[in-house]
Order: sequence, then C-alpha cells, then structure tokens
Amino acid sequence: MQAADFMAQLESAGASPVLLPTIKIVSPPNTEAVDEAIKNLRSYQWLILSSSNGVNRFVDFLEEKGLNQSSLTHLKTICVGPKTALAAKKRGFKGCLVAKEFAAEGIIELFSSSDIKEQNILLPRALKAREKLPENLRSKGASVDIVPVYETIFPPESVPRLTHLLENGLIDIITITSASAAANLVQHCPPANLDRLRSLPTACIGPISAKTAVKHGLNVKLKAEEYTCEGLLEALIKYLNQP
Repeated sequence: MQAADFMAQLESAGASPVLLPTIKIVSPPNTEAVDEAIKNLRSYQWLILSSSNGVNRFVDFLEEKGLNQSSLTHLKTICVGPKTALAAKKRGFKGCLVAKEFAAEGIIELFSSSDIKEQNILLPRALKAREKLPENLRSKGASVDIVPVYETIFPPESVPRLTHLLENGLIDIITITSASAAANLVQHCPPANLDRLRSLPTACIGPISAKTAVKHGLNVKLKAEEYTCEGLLEALIKYLNQP
C-alpha cells in the first residue's frame, strides 16, 4: 500500500515512477518466540510497534490464536511514526503514543524521562533489524523481548526486471524507503550492472536508510527532512528544481 500511495504522489507531481519491489514480506522461519509472547501477554507492560508490517503481522498472529486487541488493553503501546500509528488504528489499537522521530531514536526519546527499570517490553518486528533500541532500553533496566513476526526477502522476479531497467537507461533517480530496501537492491543487483546502479542519484526517506545506502555504495544525493513518503516527495521536488 505504501508503494502504491507513493507512486500516485509521484505521478501527481509529474514524474513517471517505475516500481521495482526489493522486499517481500514472509513469515519468520520460526514462530516459537511470538507464540510464547502471545501466551504470556499479561507479563508485559509495554508494546512497541516499529512498522506497519510489524503491526499487521503481529495482529495476524494474535487472530490465529483466537485473540484480538482486547488482549492488549493493559499494555502501553508506542508506534514509530504516523504510518505505523495509522496501521495500528486500522487493526483496532486505541490511544497509542507516537514517537516524534520516525526511527528507534524517537522511541528512545520518549523513554528518556521514564523509569522503566524492571519493566517488560514486547517488541514484535522483522527478523533482522537494528539493535540500538532494545540495547538502549535494556541499559535502562528494562527487559525487552524481541519477537520476529516477519522477515524480508528480495523477490527473485525483480532481478531480471532490474537488469532490464539499468541496461536500457530507464531510471533517472532511485528512491529508497527503508534500510533493507537499500541493502537488498545492491546485494541482488547483477555484478555487471552494479556500477550503473551506483552511478544513479539516490533519494532516501531518512538518515537510517541513507546510512545503509551509502554503506552499500549508492550515490545518495538527498534525504527527506520528515521521514515519510510525503517528506521524500518534497525533498525530490526541491532537489530536481535546483538551478
């Protein structure tokens, strides 16, 4: 849905967007952690939802167990950014706190003046993600259970599609909306086309995706000031209208 919305915004601004999926959401290889967490929901005081995918997959697991959001009303719930909060609202969550900064740093700021010593925090998320947030919360004395509810893989069908786009010069600028998208794009680009990929101007949705893109050799020229698709579009327009 995010990709479709962003493409519509680009088209409205006069661009010709080309969709190349770099992430496919699949179930984690092992669901024991989420099964155990759902069994022990009453033991947690906090729930942190860090992405819309995390929201949807966690609720899917709940519903598979015959549960719903009424099982979570005792939890104080935090969402990273408005997109995650909107996904949570659509799945029945009410009264979520929303981190101002749309990354782990935003949640860390929320907890900066809170005593969370001996508090139990549930963090359903992707199988692979940054460890900065749980490490910070544990340093404050909290117990954090990281529960993989999905993992991201590179869609195999995107490899020939990427080759066609690069070899025929059909891309003018790359937009990156997550760190995993940046990593997947470079790691799965055919070696013969990697220099072409890295020569293209790249626009990133925020500092985390930009850092990963740079790490993988992409030519990052801009990043959004507000870490949303709307912010990325605004940054693109500003960049492309430079004299």
